[in-house]
Amino acid sequence: MNSLYNPEQARLLDRISSAASVRPVVVIPYGADAAIDPVAVSNVEKLHARATIFVDLFDALLRELMLTVHPQYKREPELIDARFVEFRSNYLGGRPAELAGSFVLYPNGRLIRLLFPDDHYKLRTSRNLGLFTPEEQMRLHDARIAVAGLSVGSAAALTLAMEGINTFFLADFDKLSCSNLNRLASSLSQIDVEKTKIAAQRIWDIDPFATIVTDDEGFTAKSNSKLFTAIGKPDVVIDAIDSLEAKYALRAACREHRVPIVAMLDIGDGLVQVDTERYDLDPSYPAFHGLINASEEASFEERVFKFLNRDYLPFRFAESFSLALQHEYAGFSQLAGTVSLAAGVTARIVRRILLGEPVNPRVIINVDEKADPDYAKNRKADRAKTDDYIASLSAK
Repeated sequence: MNSLYNPEQARLLDRISSAASVRPVVVIPYGADAAIDPVAVSNVEKLHARATIFVDLFDALLRELMLTVHPQYKREPELIDARFVEFRSNYLGGRPAELAGSFVLYPNGRLIRLLFPDDHYKLRTSRNLGLFTPEEQMRLHDARIAVAGLSVGSAAALTLAMEGINTFFLADFDKLSCSNLNRLASSLSQIDVEKTKIAAQRIWDIDPFATIVTDDEGFTAKSNSKLFTAIGKPDVVIDAIDSLEAKYALRAACREHRVPIVAMLDIGDGLVQVDTERYDLDPSYPAFHGLINASEEASFEERVFKFLNRDYLPFRFAESFSLALQHEYAGFSQLAGTVSLAAGVTARIVRRILLGEPVNPRVIINVDEKADPDYAKNRKADRAKTDDYIASLSAK
């Protein structure tokens, strides 16, 4: 990992000039060579002047880091205090203690002193180890992820951030509404705030050193160049867009740039469908696995039902989806638990791609298949209702 020490830190305070900004201001008084930057020291003083509260977490986090690096110390709790004095002294290396670490001012006025960026990342991902090797964790740290659509997509972005992804491009044209709160983890205080800002803020709340570029116009065929240049070429694009036309354009762009797509869909209660299209391996791979195409004469509704797996598609989802298109429901029916499930499945598939592991083109996770003791009988009856309903739509 590269240190985020920046000798031109005088510019950093400009970020907080806008009340709409969600990006924290980070000042690091000195780098690994122990050279103190006088401009940064002055900026730390300015941060204190702007802050409404100062929370000094440095020693608490450093102690936790020590026990992460030396977990065997927990066997002798009576020696931990003495060992921390020595660990802290070695960590500071003669540098002024009051200027050690990173000073982070959040837009809400809270100023927090953290460890250096590399150590913050090591600490916050330390409980991943054992499930990830250190080498795998570093590959995740260095990965670049683009997310198009931040209703269900924001859950995937946050999950990946917690697992150690540190570079994101986030695109969505929409703002938060009250009806989003049944599935999008946010708050009433953020209604009418751009979804890009909400997603970015939640990631920066975990790691203020993360690199995040947002696009409030969302993904369109005209703006696709941003997706592939803002953070460099992404390693994976997550498709969580509602518009089918935008989905077609996204696939055409990813084929051109040879970037894989992972499309996440929550299609009921505890039912998730995640599709992967590996344009990085085969740029001729057909969009939507060849199940639908842009030129066919079919309605939006018909094309969506052709793409969804009918073996699992529940009647309630099919009916509510159709009625939403007819404006008899306020919008497409979704549930927080299923969105969370979709985020976890999507994150696992993205990590498989990043770590060079094979991925099936389609993954279906259905909780009822395991939880309902009468699933086979109930699913057969539900499938018949779903098929009859979709057939009736085609007959109209």
